[in-house]
Amino acid sequence: MLDRFANTARMCGVGIALSSLLSGGAHADDLFTKAPPVPYVSVDDFWTRPYLFGDLGRTKLKEQGIDIGLTLGNESVGNLSGGDRNTAANAGQLWFGAKLDMGKLAGIPGGTVGLTLVERYGSNLNAEAGIPALQLTNEVFGRGNIFRLTQLYYSQMLFDDRLELKGGRLPVGSDFFFGLCEFINLTFCGGQPGNIQGGYIYNWPVSQWAGVAHFSITKELKISAGVYDANPNYLTTSDPSIYFLPGVPGSNPGSGVLVPVELTWSPSGLLYGTWRFGGWYDSASTIDGGLPGIIAIIPGVGGVPDQNLGDQRGRYGIYESILQRLTVDGPKAQGWYTFLNTTVADHRTSFQDYQIAWGVKHTGTFASRPEDEVGFAVGTTHVNSAAFGPNAGGNEVPLEAWYGWQATGWMNLKFDVQYVINPGGRGYNAAGVKTDNAVVLGMRTEVHF
Repeated sequence: MLDRFANTARMCGVGIALSSLLSGGAHADDLFTKAPPVPYVSVDDFWTRPYLFGDLGRTKLKEQGIDIGLTLGNESVGNLSGGDRNTAANAGQLWFGAKLDMGKLAGIPGGTVGLTLVERYGSNLNAEAGIPALQLTNEVFGRGNIFRLTQLYYSQMLFDDRLELKGGRLPVGSDFFFGLCEFINLTFCGGQPGNIQGGYIYNWPVSQWAGVAHFSITKELKISAGVYDANPNYLTTSDPSIYFLPGVPGSNPGSGVLVPVELTWSPSGLLYGTWRFGGWYDSASTIDGGLPGIIAIIPGVGGVPDQNLGDQRGRYGIYESILQRLTVDGPKAQGWYTFLNTTVADHRTSFQDYQIAWGVKHTGTFASRPEDEVGFAVGTTHVNSAAFGPNAGGNEVPLEAWYGWQATGWMNLKFDVQYVINPGGRGYNAAGVKTDNAVVLGMRTEVHF
């Protein structure tokens, strides 16, 4: 059944991309990039309605307390230079989301039940083209081509909605870090700490049993804390009782808890924004990758021992994440926006010990195209100087630019180009062979069904 589901998603992704090109229009991840579709209107026009298949009773269900959605995000990318060969890859995800308003459904004001299921498919361009990059050049690939339980939680608002208590199966990036994903290079997408510490910070679509509290100190200032079961068994792609059902993984000697803490300032008004400052601590007693006395797990090389480490306890890091509107150029969110993300991880346990990403976006590129967008970003990921290998102490530097074309109310295309300088940190692959900087062209398709 799951195989048939995956095949259907693949065919949908390819078909949508081709039909978009042939029709001459379409528009631009995960959650993919844009805000949720606008509320459904009574006039049902195929080109302007927010859902491909129409309302199908969704508006009435939402009024009754049931909000559902089905979205496909597909990324097609091709390597023009760099790596071992010029080739292409395609990957994507189909995800179903539902929120149940327990105030309307069960008379529990402030209560919400959330569910998200994700099916991923496709291949990794870095592997297909032999690009030794630290970060994916098609970010949507990863964590297995399987049908995953990404969220199943209960949330309760208390004290005039100043306190939210939330528990269940959750990805850490749903409540912490910076989850916006408008670019195809992973450097600029999703929760940044998980980009460089993916061995124990699990970004979407992986979920863990967790408990989270958000407390609003003022209207614009909020403090959050969470506790996540950090058992690496959540990464399994072979046991559906863990990745698809909300079961509890078996014990693991490297497991512990991940505790993130975050302060969020959200200035309101026309120039609104979200400023996050936080850190995390992971209590696992083994070093990066679940092996004692290891400073790094290098793809193609394996674990690299540090004789001075031994079996130390705990890993940690700090981060900031800023998203800010800069200008107001029109009535429908038109204007310039910028973001800046910085993460610094524990130097003694991290192969990639810091990452910085900055970018800008403009909505309403042309007066006649108020929902079209352009974006540009530049970033860097640093390889720990104490790591083993030719890339130690080096920086990978990706640049990315895209144009987002809003073809219909339910479809978005982004035409994208990446230039990755020193992939891997200094541009060496696992065999120690120097490779060229990579040039990657891509197209992202997002469809709301």
